[in-house]
Amino acid sequence: MNTLLLKELEQAAGKNYVFTSSIDRELYSYDATKERRVPEAVVRAVDAGQIARVLALCSRHGIPVTPRGAGTGLSGGSLPMCGGVVLDCSGMNKILELSPQHMVAVVQPGVVNGALQQEAARYGLFFPPDPASLDMSTLGGNVAENAGGPRAVKYGVMRDYVLGLKVVLADGRIMDTGGRTIKNVAGYDLTRLFVGSEGTLGVIVEATLRLFPIPEHKAAINGFFSSARAAALAVQRILTSGIRPAALEFLDNSTLKAVSRMGLHVPQGAQAFLLVDVDGPEEVTIRHLERIRSLMMDHEDRALQTHASASPEEYEEVWKIRRSVGPAVHSLGSGCIAEDIVVPLGSIAAMVERTAEIASTSGLYICCYGHSGDGNLHVNIVYDKERQDQAKHAWDTAAMIFDAAIALQGSISGEHGIGMIKLGFLARGIDPVALDVMQRIRRLLDPAGILNPCKALPEPEAGMIPGDAP
Repeated sequence: MNTLLLKELEQAAGKNYVFTSSIDRELYSYDATKERRVPEAVVRAVDAGQIARVLALCSRHGIPVTPRGAGTGLSGGSLPMCGGVVLDCSGMNKILELSPQHMVAVVQPGVVNGALQQEAARYGLFFPPDPASLDMSTLGGNVAENAGGPRAVKYGVMRDYVLGLKVVLADGRIMDTGGRTIKNVAGYDLTRLFVGSEGTLGVIVEATLRLFPIPEHKAAINGFFSSARAAALAVQRILTSGIRPAALEFLDNSTLKAVSRMGLHVPQGAQAFLLVDVDGPEEVTIRHLERIRSLMMDHEDRALQTHASASPEEYEEVWKIRRSVGPAVHSLGSGCIAEDIVVPLGSIAAMVERTAEIASTSGLYICCYGHSGDGNLHVNIVYDKERQDQAKHAWDTAAMIFDAAIALQGSISGEHGIGMIKLGFLARGIDPVALDVMQRIRRLLDPAGILNPCKALPEPEAGMIPGDAP
């Protein structure tokens, strides 16, 4: 960035909020993918007016702008792929309003998900979306990625809780969408357009979010099964029983082996694991837990063993294996491709079996686990990052998994987003007319192409870009 442009940027953002030292730029060059792209400058966002001035300037000069929260994303969404400016929104971290009467919270984008959970709990309320990174990830990023989490099976994902947004468009205009009502059919639903847009249509500077009362009671039960198919059949029985679990989590055999290496007990013969969480009135959760135990045990493909919670301490114990998965999987190798395909509920067993077949033929260690209650499976491909040939082989293997999900009428992402990691694979599983409409919307709102370029959608002239694998 030349001196003249830098001075204009300092005038737009405020000199104290622009950083160009090599150390500052390095600090904003990575995210949870562990890939690195160095920006030319960093702007610390402070309010909507400042962001509007910065975006208007960058649009005039064609300077790429990458919005960033906490950098916890797994698809490379906050990496400055084309250099330019990283817009750090993490400092805009105020809960502007929390209304128990209206059951809404109005937040800035830098508020950490867990901080809102804690504040809402003071009023007997909670915010249902619960990504694994909730103690680190920001709500602006959660909105941009349409984040989910274990509770999505009962409560849905981020888009179900965003009532309204304040967004700065690429040309510097500030737009309000939606409001604070649960129902609103006045005009097009622009709020949902921006949820999950990965920072490519505008910069979210404020969100009005729906809150729920904290459930009276919660309980959990886990079970070990002799095969992935037996566990998948149990999932189908539970989901069709009339019980709506708060969470329904699955671990395959490879994941169980990784967990057992951490010293956690896995019974002999166990090839799969389910965890079911229920919440509501205490008498209801107790009855549901017994019914779920019966659905796990009273069948030919019964669980090898189950363990249910009878106290808060036991509740945490029941969840212990599931919460150990992340560290266990990432301890297996220096490189790990963490993907999150999603398939229809009736295809979970087929997807798990196909993943095992791909692992066998590829020779790579693949762990398959995740949110079986909504068909969202996390497929982690472990490899030696120091070996370039193995890294390429891992991405070729990921492509096979994406194709398998698409063949089962699923998608290549359930909650992580496309970002730059999966950009080259998007066109495999999306209607070409729909893709064209998306690209036209993006060009309409950002004609200069400055907002998070090389993310979310392939460029129209590029068609399907070969995987830009790290």
